[in-house]
Parts: sequence; structure tokens; C-alpha cells
Amino acid sequence: MQIAFEKVGTSNMSSSPRPVLKLKVDELFLRWLSDADIRDSLNENLKLISRGENINTNNNTSFQYHSGGGSPASPLLRIGSPSTPPCSPPPPLTASPSPRSPRRKSSLSRLSNSLSRSQAAKFFRDQRESHSPAQKIHVPPFYFPMGRPVPSEENEAVIQRVTQLFESLPEERAYKHQMDKVAMACKCPQYWKMPLFLAAGGDKVGYVTSHMYLTMWKRLIRDCHDDAARFFRLLAKPGCSYLVPEDFYPFIQEVVDSHPGLTFLLDAPEFHSRYIHTVIARIFYCVNRTWNGRITLPELRKSNLLSVIALLEEEDDINQILDYFSYEHFYVIYCKFWELDTDHDLFIDKKDLSRHNDHALSSKIIDRIFSPGAVLSPESVREGRMSYAEFVAFIISEEDKKTPMSIEYWFRCMDMDGDGFLSMYELEYFYEEQISKMEALGIETLPFQDCLCQLLDLVKPQRPDRISLRDLKQCKLAFIFYDTLFNLEKYLEHEQRDPFACNRDAENEEPEPSDWEKYAAEEYELLVAEEGAQETQQGTNSPEDVDYPDDFEPEDEEILTVDLQQKIKLSEPPQHNKWVGNNNDGIEFKSSIPL
Repeated sequence: MQIAFEKVGTSNMSSSPRPVLKLKVDELFLRWLSDADIRDSLNENLKLISRGENINTNNNTSFQYHSGGGSPASPLLRIGSPSTPPCSPPPPLTASPSPRSPRRKSSLSRLSNSLSRSQAAKFFRDQRESHSPAQKIHVPPFYFPMGRPVPSEENEAVIQRVTQLFESLPEERAYKHQMDKVAMACKCPQYWKMPLFLAAGGDKVGYVTSHMYLTMWKRLIRDCHDDAARFFRLLAKPGCSYLVPEDFYPFIQEVVDSHPGLTFLLDAPEFHSRYIHTVIARIFYCVNRTWNGRITLPELRKSNLLSVIALLEEEDDINQILDYFSYEHFYVIYCKFWELDTDHDLFIDKKDLSRHNDHALSSKIIDRIFSPGAVLSPESVREGRMSYAEFVAFIISEEDKKTPMSIEYWFRCMDMDGDGFLSMYELEYFYEEQISKMEALGIETLPFQDCLCQLLDLVKPQRPDRISLRDLKQCKLAFIFYDTLFNLEKYLEHEQRDPFACNRDAENEEPEPSDWEKYAAEEYELLVAEEGAQETQQGTNSPEDVDYPDDFEPEDEEILTVDLQQKIKLSEPPQHNKWVGNNNDGIEFKSSIPL
């Protein structure tokens, strides 16, 4: 007889096998119950019992089990009755009884001995299959961190096209200005040419050969199977699992040098670095969602950066690409920063930032911006000043509070204790300054309790005693919530606006320009108009060409001339200032930015 074993073990004891007796007993009972004669006999006895008659226990054959080979098995134990013969006496003991003495064989053991080994083996095999986990099902791979693998035929076709392209080039060499053809042969966007050129070692010798490029490309497609993984690997440093701002510099520099919408910048190379740093700051503001200054591959894959890069070769007007690369947006951001940066060291402090939009922001929120753990880097917090890249994130968040990035930006500023929630105390702390400003302006104030009820009705938080970041992101009117607490000018605009206009805008399914796009377009028109007026004033009303009326005295003419010269001088940015960027490339300022 074969007996199944199972391993029993604990964390402190080694596993040891023990017989699974229950399976054997169940097997024997099933075999006995499946016999046709047994079932018939049981049915007859059941009928006798139901009629109150005695069961005939003398007929032992009705309870015999017939094995598969036809030989009768030992009779089973029958229902006890006065006519049941006594059990056979135990065998004579030759020694004193011992607790280890074997037990007498029962009728079950005799029945087990009657089963053949082949039947028992087959039964236990069936039992193991029935009690084992479900049959192994082939689940195809569904997680591809580096992209879903492409067919080998497609990769071979790309390699063949690249080989033919290099064969058509003089000396089978591709220089930097020819890499756009190589990128297109690899089905990559045209503006990947500089990362491809650098990855193949072109910066060392000034060109790329077929062997150099194919060696790099085969290594790239072996591990990276989609555009996001390949672009990430091309830009990242070897063995690095994230992107930092300087990784984007060569790529964006090539966009500046070759995009038709930026040809006017070729005559103003001193503005290349400023534009590049603005684009990089906008990329990290939108793509890097962990606020650590490092873009990971999942973050890149979730963003729209690759689609915007692909759009660069389709759109010649750089200002039509509103995400990241718009020159008009750069012009507005840089001019706004220039107005606040009075000493023009490309850093601003709390006092400088408070002058933004005519002191629209409260001093408490400005203090929170410069507080540790909010939105500035530890170095900026330690030095008490904001860099240009950090100002880019600030102005976009301030002018468009409807995006997830800006909602999180201001939430981090208002969460004073860093517990991930805005308490009623924190809301009251920021609203107190709003009340003081309104009282100073003679505006009727709203008590905090009433304002709090309005804010809670606006946000509808899951818990009435605190507001989470998720509550604000789900609320389509988070910008009103923020402006109420720290931007008095915009708060008053919301109060004077149609109360149902916000709901209509939120329900409008037609795409419309974002608040940042509207702001940038309006400010750009104003800045261009001011620049044109200054140029006209400088060209037509220069001190030597001024024609004053006859009723002016000579002393008045001197005063006006000096005053006009001072205004012209003040309207121009000072000369010989250095651009302080991440790469510390010393570039001198010019008097105006190309329009």
C-alpha cells in the first residue's frame, strides 16, 4: 500500500514527512461506496429502517467489496447488534504489553491490503492533481519597462537603411549637419540628431562612420524598444537612471541652431543660453513630478515631451509650439524676471519677489516660498534667494493655477507643517493678511468663518476638517481657492465676476488657451508695444534732435535734456553683466532681447 506524505515544518524546526492518512481513508471510502452491490444493499437497508424493520446482518456478501481484479475483499464492519459475533481474541502475548506494540489490523487495513499497488498509485496521482494548484497557464509578458520588443525584421530593415545611407555619403562619414538624414533612416524625430551624434562618439572625431553608428544603434535597440526608452538612454549619462538639467543642453542647443523659427537668434548668440535654460526649466516643471530635479523614464513616458519634440519638425513657427519651446513665452518670462532682478545677478530675494504684479501676493505666501521643504532647492533656501529656473516655475504656477503642477506647487507652500493636508488653522493663517489688506483699502471684509464655509463648499473635501491635495486636484475651482487666500487682486476679480461663469468654463468641452497662454500672449503684446515705443522715442527724440518751443528758457531746456537722458539710460538694461546659469557660461547681456 502506498501512502502519500506531506512536509511539515516550522521556522525553528527542519521539515519532516508524515503520512496523509485522510487521503487514504477518503480513497477507501469512495471505492467502497462506488461499488454497485454496496449501493444496492445500502438502499435496501435504508428502506428497512424507514419501515421500522430489522436489518438482515447475516448476509455478509452484500457488504463485501470487490476489487478491480474480481477477488472479494474482506467484509466491512457491520452495524452492531446482539447477533453480531464477538471480535476474535487478541493473540497471546509473549512479553509484557508495551505502548509501542502494533495495533491490531482493522477492517479498513484489511480492505487497504486488498487494493493493488497500481490502483493506489493511480488514485494518489489523481488526488495530487485534484489538490494541486490549477494547471500552469501561460501568461504572456505584460510589463515592459524599456518598451515592448519590436520584431527583429523591423530592426534589420532599419540597419539596412542606415547601411545604405552611409554608403551613399562621401567616405561613408556622416557629419553633424547630416545626422538628420541618419535619424530619419532610424525612424527617429529629426531633432534627435545631436543625441545620436554624441552617443556614437561623433564629438571626439567630428564625424560618425557606419561602424561607429551601427555599434551604438545595435546596443541601443537591444535594450531599449520604444522611443521613450531610447531617447532617455541617449540623453542620460552611462549607467544613470535619471536625467538632470545639463543632459538636455546639447539637444536644445541643436534646436536653437537648426529650427527655422529660431533663425533670428543666430545673430544673438548671447541669448541662446537664456532661452535654453528657460526651456529646460519648463521641461522639469511639467515632467518631473517628484520635485527632486531628476526625470525618470516613467515620468518621461507619461509626459508629452516626445510628442512636442516630434512636432518641432512639422511646425516652422516656434511660437505655435506652446509647450516648452515658445519663444514668446521665454520673452515674457525673462522680461518679468529682469524687472524684478534689480541688481541683475540672475537671483531674486523676498523683497524682489514681493514686487511681482504690484505686490499682489501676500507676504506670508512669499515667506512660505522661501521656506525649507516647500518649492525651492535647499541651496536657494539657505542663501535666501530664488534662481531663474525656480522663477520660471513660480510665474507659471502663479498665472495658471488650474494645472496639476501649479495646484501642487501652491499646496506645498500652504502646507506649513508638512503633514499632507491643509488644516483650518493654516487657512486662517493666510486669510488674516487678506483681511488686513482689504481693511486698509476700505473694502468690506468677509469673516473667516463665512469664508471657510464658502471654501469648503467650493472644494468639497472628503473630510470636513482638512483639505488634501487630491481634493484640490479633483476640484475644478482650485484657482479660486488659492487666490482667496493669498492673491487679493485676483480674489477681487473673482468676486466681481459672474458666479456662474466659472462653472460654464469648467463644463465647456471645447479646448481653449490655458490661463498661462492667455497671460503670455497679453504680456508679449504689451512688452512689444513698450519696446517699440522706446525705440521710437530713442530714434526721434534723441537729445541732439529735440526741437523745443520758443517759450522754453535755456535753463528749462537743460533740465529737460538731462531728464530725458536719464530716462533713456534707465530704460536700458545695464551693460557687462554676466549670465549665471547652471553651466556657468559667462555671456554678456545686450541692451534688448530680440523680438
